[in-house]
Amino acid sequence: MQVFLNGTISGLTIALLALAFMLVYLPCRVFYLALAGIYALVPYIALAGLRHGWPVWLLMSVAVGIGIIVSILCELLNHAPLEKKHASPGAHLIASLGVYLVLVQIVALVWGNETQVLRAGIDTVYRIGETIRLTRAQVMAGCGSLILIAAFYLWLQFSNLGLRLRAMADNPVQLALHGYNIGRLRLLAFAMSGFLASASALAVANDVGFDPHGGLPFLLMAIVAVVIGGNKSFLAPILGGLVLGIMRAAAVWHWSARWQDAVSFLLLALFLLFRPHGILGQKLRLEAV
Repeated sequence: MQVFLNGTISGLTIALLALAFMLVYLPCRVFYLALAGIYALVPYIALAGLRHGWPVWLLMSVAVGIGIIVSILCELLNHAPLEKKHASPGAHLIASLGVYLVLVQIVALVWGNETQVLRAGIDTVYRIGETIRLTRAQVMAGCGSLILIAAFYLWLQFSNLGLRLRAMADNPVQLALHGYNIGRLRLLAFAMSGFLASASALAVANDVGFDPHGGLPFLLMAIVAVVIGGNKSFLAPILGGLVLGIMRAAAVWHWSARWQDAVSFLLLALFLLFRPHGILGQKLRLEAV
């Protein structure tokens, strides 16, 4: 049970970042690697506020707000101009990778390369029964991620904007022909992606710490979760993240933390070989791909 709970909490934080990635990938067709730079930047903004004595609600609001602004700027200054020039998906990927590298270098220059933590001292440990132990940071990360994921899906299913975003993910050309402003919907997708990525970054940073180069490895885990769950649905990354989190926790429990990445990419290889469309994916006709 301890392994299952640890893996579920880790999986929820991975799923939150995977959902942030899918929010841009599905409707905008952008492989959003710059999200890793936002993931790396946001905890340092919170750390700066913490050192200046800001209350928790203020430093979290400022950090998440900056994450949203940077994500919107990525669209306005990078991807939107490329889209107007009908750039290829590869051009978007390279440009996004360049933004990630710039953000990471800025973080390293301003705050250094050392690993940092948001909390001070030993964390509170909660006991459930005789064998289960969870830290306060784990409880906050798990509950916060679950609430955000649930709120997002309620918004996606029952709001007007959520309906438009799903329609854009299915067929952006047809949505534009019906008179909807695709540019504004793209900005919304990037803003929400920045919000969810920032929340995931703060949850992980409060639990295990952070450094300038931790964004890309965690985003790769999120992309693995997308492949496992299926890359054609907003629900799939959640399932993929949970599966990946539990498998990584089992690897740590039975072997060592050094085996986490090996297990993750072995799982990715197995899915690419035997279930390339993911758990929830469906095989499409060639002309529908």
